Amino acid sequence: MSEQHDILPLGSQVWISGTLLKEPKHVRFGDGNEVTYLTVTCDIGGNELISVPCSARGTVSRYCQAQQYTSGDLLWIRGFVREKQNNAGHDSAVVNVEALTGDTSETWQESER
Repeated sequence: MSEQHDILPLGSQVWISGTLLKEPKHVRFGDGNEVTYLTVTCDIGGNELISVPCSARGTVSRYCQAQQYTSGDLLWIRGFVREKQNNAGHDSAVVNVEALTGDTSETWQESER
């Protein structure tokens, strides 16, 4: 198992706060399903950062598209960890997003003083 499995045990529900590492990738499949792929960088303590791959489907994907999140945005994500096999046959952990937001008290800025 990879180090990521130790940090993110399969089947676990997780809450992630982190920075969007790169632009989200929105994919619409021929059957109408939509998925948004996100990579979020999280501080896990001790000045150690990990990059967490996430996938948002359906309504959450459409919400993410509407919000137009970009690289560097702070996101809060609730989801669960599942295993995903890539094209090379390697397993890795990915977070299935159940809910997310970038609009929190940490991102709010006072517009007038």
